[in-house]
Amino acid sequence: MKKICLYLLLIGAVLHWTACLDEIEIDPAQRPETGYVIQGKLIPGEPAYAEVKVERMFVYTSNINQAVPDAVVTLQSEDGDSYTFQQTPLNGIYQTTLNPAEFAVEVGKGYRVEVSLPEGVEIISDWDQIVAAPPTGTLGWQFDEIETQSIDGVVSRIPAISFFIDTPLRNALGEKAQLRWDFIDAYRITDDLSFICYVENPYQAGRALILDGTTVSGDAVQNFPLFKDVIGKKLIEGYYLTAYQQALSPESFRYWKEIASLLEREGTVFDNPAGRISTNLRNTQDSTALVFGYFSAFQQDTIRLYISPEDMGNPASYCPRPFTGAPMPPVTICNNCIDGLGASYDKPFYWEE
Repeated sequence: MKKICLYLLLIGAVLHWTACLDEIEIDPAQRPETGYVIQGKLIPGEPAYAEVKVERMFVYTSNINQAVPDAVVTLQSEDGDSYTFQQTPLNGIYQTTLNPAEFAVEVGKGYRVEVSLPEGVEIISDWDQIVAAPPTGTLGWQFDEIETQSIDGVVSRIPAISFFIDTPLRNALGEKAQLRWDFIDAYRITDDLSFICYVENPYQAGRALILDGTTVSGDAVQNFPLFKDVIGKKLIEGYYLTAYQQALSPESFRYWKEIASLLEREGTVFDNPAGRISTNLRNTQDSTALVFGYFSAFQQDTIRLYISPEDMGNPASYCPRPFTGAPMPPVTICNNCIDGLGASYDKPFYWEE
């Protein structure tokens, strides 16, 4: 018997991260050498949006998944309609907008995805029904602190911002929603050359942010905590937090609940035994083949929050950085802000001050 650590790729509407399951005893002779990771989402709208990420994983030889740019990816509706992605993306992320004339995406209908790989493997998902979302809520924030502890056991408190949300839970049908959130944060910064950049990236919360409305006694939640962030350069010249609120089907919510449990585990003897995360995808030719990921169809709303420099007390500019005396000072975003990850000279379309 040999211990193998399986790496499972997890995502959101703009984020991916990698998590490692606990080691479990598996007979190498019975373990396939390759598997597949597929993450897909379908969102109604005007237009609708679809995205499917297809990767090949190698159990023994690599912990890095390989993008599959030459798969045939097809969306199917329970009405019998279908749409095949026309692109061959090098990064393995198939994405498109959809108008009703080419493929109708409607609340209350079921959808699935089929992926045909060049080696002849066929993977198909279960049907996922789009449930109606509740009315859009509002984001809020307040000053807070984050507690840290040094190696020597010294406890410190760092100034921070905590974010929360107020949101109704019942949709137009009177049903309570099961919600998940993805986030993007954006901030403005002026570098040493007086160039202004807007830096926009998915926010890595480090955990799956979900709420099961069916377990809440009321019809809404107030001040539901999301996450905290240290006060730093992002909050000096203007900051936007964008939340994508998703109303999930019971099956999709169950998947993300398992992801949340995995990310929050501390590895104690009281934890549940290790196991595979659920998936609604299967290899149609081999039921024992390794397939990870999930395909979800859901209604999504966008909520934004702006924090101005005045809200933060008009702090001093982040750039230029103080002189350190080092012969080779570290390169920072102040040297040339456009080199920062997610930086652009163009103001995001939603940015209003």
